[in-house]
Amino acid sequence: MFYGLVLLGAVLVPVASASGLREVRMALRQSGARVVIVANWQKAAFDFDSVLDMRSEYPELEHVIAVGDRATPTGVLDFHDLLDTDPLSEPAIVDPAAPAVIGWTSGTTGVPKGVLLSHRALCADSRLHMSPLLDRRSHPLVSTSPVSHVTGMLISVLVPPLLGQDIHLLDYWDPGQVLALMISEDLSAGSGAPLFLASLLDHPDCTPAHHSLIEMAPLGGASVPPDLITRADDLGVRAWRGYGCTEHPSISLGRPDQPLHMRANTDGTLCTGVEVRIVDDAGIDVTTGHAGEILSRGPDLFSGYTDASLNAEAFAHGWYRTGDIGAIDDDGCLSVLDRKKDIIIRSGLNISAAEVESVLISMPQVSDVAVVAAPDPRTGEHACAFIRPAPGFDAPSVAEIAAHMAAAQISKYKWPEEVRHHAADFPRTPAGKVRKSDLRASLRVQTPH
Repeated sequence: MFYGLVLLGAVLVPVASASGLREVRMALRQSGARVVIVANWQKAAFDFDSVLDMRSEYPELEHVIAVGDRATPTGVLDFHDLLDTDPLSEPAIVDPAAPAVIGWTSGTTGVPKGVLLSHRALCADSRLHMSPLLDRRSHPLVSTSPVSHVTGMLISVLVPPLLGQDIHLLDYWDPGQVLALMISEDLSAGSGAPLFLASLLDHPDCTPAHHSLIEMAPLGGASVPPDLITRADDLGVRAWRGYGCTEHPSISLGRPDQPLHMRANTDGTLCTGVEVRIVDDAGIDVTTGHAGEILSRGPDLFSGYTDASLNAEAFAHGWYRTGDIGAIDDDGCLSVLDRKKDIIIRSGLNISAAEVESVLISMPQVSDVAVVAAPDPRTGEHACAFIRPAPGFDAPSVAEIAAHMAAAQISKYKWPEEVRHHAADFPRTPAGKVRKSDLRASLRVQTPH
């Protein structure tokens, strides 16, 4: 379907199946999509009927196409019926700089931002990810990362054909099912967010035969624990880290031939054609080994946001402000150390702390709240809520927060999985802003409650 849309000259607007209706509405509003293709399976993660109910809210929406095993409602096109129509006689001619995909990333304000990725950028990205795997991976890869995410789109849809391999996709992640599929179909798996490799290695059905099939695993899209790469290495699996984001998917990338300490503790060297500056708060370049904000540019950089008013803040004289803190060592390896942006990355999916805070502050038990990223050995990070209880109340439990988030139609992956009660005021800057770096640092030395 991806390749069909590209050949048609259409712009793909992927929405993760884990998204709530709130995110779907934002995607429709920001993209102006004319067609929605939605799963209509019995066990689909999306609420198909709710998507149908939205049609009246978006007059520009012309068609809804259903893919699934349930009966297609009146006024909805069946995807399988479209396969019987005449094929496209020739591909559309498009400008390489024209958008091919609108990706989504959580903004610090809590409103998802539409990211314009051009045909040229996706082609460059595909080549960057293909090069470390040439003549090295002998088994085709079964998709682990969701293809609605730029990492999954690259390693599961775009790169395999360039390697002369078939595309193997999953409807949902089940490590036991994947392990069985690996043996029956002679497939590799585990690339992408660290959750996928970790859950395969942790599964009781995982054997040395699976380790041989995994073979190698580029990891990224979330914080990668060094211990995971060391453990994989002990099992004969070559894993390495990479760094990028929706706006600039491939900034740095490790290689399978790098020594273990480099693969486990750095995010690799800069990708071909990519340039990086490490700058201080005044925008002045720091020296090698010193930390600062990562600015980047390169052939796979995004073209801008769907909301063009956001572009000026995102760029500094042609350099993209990543909002991440990093350093480059004497070997030319980039290490991402912290984050300036108020974003949590759970299994490769971005969570806006501001969005979660805006929902939690409406709870009567909450006087003040600060949401930060907590380290997680499986997902890389999860949301942790520091809460000052309102007078006369105890801080809400994780279960109470989950019920409140569900009632607000917030996607489940955004729900805080950890709560810290904070009786005193939060640490603050002279300007009164919460020093979230202090809160994050406290999580590295405390045991979760």
